[in-house]
Amino acid sequence: MNRTGATDRALKLFCLPYAGGSASIYREWAARLPAWIELVPLHMPGRGVRHGMPAMLNWPPLLDLLLADAKPHIGGPFAIFGHSMGALVGIELAHALRERCGAAPIWFGASGCRAPRDREPEHHWLACPESEFIEQVRALKGMPEELLQNREFMDLVMPYLRADFHLCGTYAYRPRRPLDCPMLVLSGTRDDELARLPEGMSAWRDETRGAIEARELDADHFFINTHRTAVIDFVADSLSRWVQPCGQPDPSPRRSHA
Repeated sequence: MNRTGATDRALKLFCLPYAGGSASIYREWAARLPAWIELVPLHMPGRGVRHGMPAMLNWPPLLDLLLADAKPHIGGPFAIFGHSMGALVGIELAHALRERCGAAPIWFGASGCRAPRDREPEHHWLACPESEFIEQVRALKGMPEELLQNREFMDLVMPYLRADFHLCGTYAYRPRRPLDCPMLVLSGTRDDELARLPEGMSAWRDETRGAIEARELDADHFFINTHRTAVIDFVADSLSRWVQPCGQPDPSPRRSHA
């Protein structure tokens, strides 16, 4: 039994960070989640426990890396949650696990991320001027101005920030069989990027044949940090309603668009 009280039969919740972020954004989650949910943060190249690893610029090696991390945890039921880029990586990981390992998540959480079919190609992030790149990071309101002005810090994080933006910009959507699990979709009412989309976050409905529930927070793009408690509560509540505490799917879910 681990420190949260979870056992080997607990539902494993894989969590993925936003572009430029590390798994540490989930460090407060374990203490707030029910004991039957075991948090499994997945680590991106170039940060956190993988700070010495070069940033990755292509999807196949990134998915290979994360698959290797996830495999030891998929002997029982598991779920996936990701914010922004983390949701995009998460949906690809879900399909990779289903295709290569015959294991699929019993719940998926997409937070602050445009749906896969709404992605637009952006191939300039590795070569664009630094000033243009920093302006884009500033516009997302996810990094304090003092850090954006810190030359030493930006030199340290710029390679994997550019790599993450490049991965998002070179993502190629391909139609495929949707997942079968319930899905929670979270968004911020003041997230300017998502507000410009004709369908907002509703296009995520194409990614699963299970139930869809949507929740909004009065926040901008980085509500996962500014409204952490509310996000954790939404996730815990959704998992509690759609998944039995023993980690089994609710036998009679109904599709909804709250």
